[in-house]
Amino acid sequence: MKLVKSGLAALLISAAALPAAAETNLLVNSWLPPTHSMNTGIFEPWFAAVEEATGGEVKMRFTDASLGAPPRQFDLAVDGIVDISFGVTGYTPGRFALPAVSELPQMGTSGEALSVALWRTHQEYFAEAGEFDEVVLLGFYCNGTGHILSTEGKGAVTSMDDYRGTKFRVGGGMVQEINTTLGGVNVAAPAGEIYEILEQGVADGVLLAPDAYTSFALKDVIAHDTIIPGGFYTSAWFVVMNRASWDGLSPEVQEQIMSVSGEALAKMAGAQQDAGDAAAVEQMKADGVEIIEADEAFMTEFRDTTAPLHEAWIAAATEKGVDGQAAFDFFRAQTAELEAAE
Repeated sequence: MKLVKSGLAALLISAAALPAAAETNLLVNSWLPPTHSMNTGIFEPWFAAVEEATGGEVKMRFTDASLGAPPRQFDLAVDGIVDISFGVTGYTPGRFALPAVSELPQMGTSGEALSVALWRTHQEYFAEAGEFDEVVLLGFYCNGTGHILSTEGKGAVTSMDDYRGTKFRVGGGMVQEINTTLGGVNVAAPAGEIYEILEQGVADGVLLAPDAYTSFALKDVIAHDTIIPGGFYTSAWFVVMNRASWDGLSPEVQEQIMSVSGEALAKMAGAQQDAGDAAAVEQMKADGVEIIEADEAFMTEFRDTTAPLHEAWIAAATEKGVDGQAAFDFFRAQTAELEAAE
């Protein structure tokens, strides 16, 4: 009996000495203000989803401050400075040609549809081209379509004649090319300086999704909002992970993370963007901003003027070894189908 008791005690002591299940903490760089809607509305819910999917084994947290400027986000993950980073594909011109299909004019208006369509198109056509081979791609998402937000001094943009020669603050990516193709003038400035450059007349307006109106507190400088039916442009965002960090996870945990990433992340992030845009449009109405929808004369000239951008993207994709026309058609069909189902 003593031997049995001694053996049981030894087993209990041995079990108590075993370490608890390992907890993995992943560092995510954020270059946005802590209260920005992407942090609070996209990434924090995704962090929670990952923790739940992995049974608490994987937890994510933001850096206390950004470890690199917006164009450096991809390389932060490549170099292992952080485990995960996110950023705009267009902030590093020439590096990511393929996601720009989502940024072209007339490809859709819904952030959710554009986001999911981009992920599906990547899986179907883009992955083998290797643009993201240095990292593990966890997801894409897109803003809702951009609007033409103009000042009182500029007036409403209701025609291509109004548009030509107008100075617009633009971000990175396809929007710069779209603006100059339409005859606008690009004004480069950090997002945090949008209010000042509009107030001072350095720019006549800004090309952004309507959420910018509330995110950047533009109430006193924006008087007109022109909507482009069928889609003006969007911005494509990546979420990527350092390869060594990913390889350090078990296959089971990797699968659990991807169960709430990829298309699931695209859908959630895109829907959040759409909700922010809808709320901003309602706020503009309440503030007396004039809301205009471009008429058919405007749109005919708009479509004719921007059509070469579609052909240029198809040619660039083909040079990457992708069937550019098939990918373009697939993306547009996916977006249309998803928007119809919303």
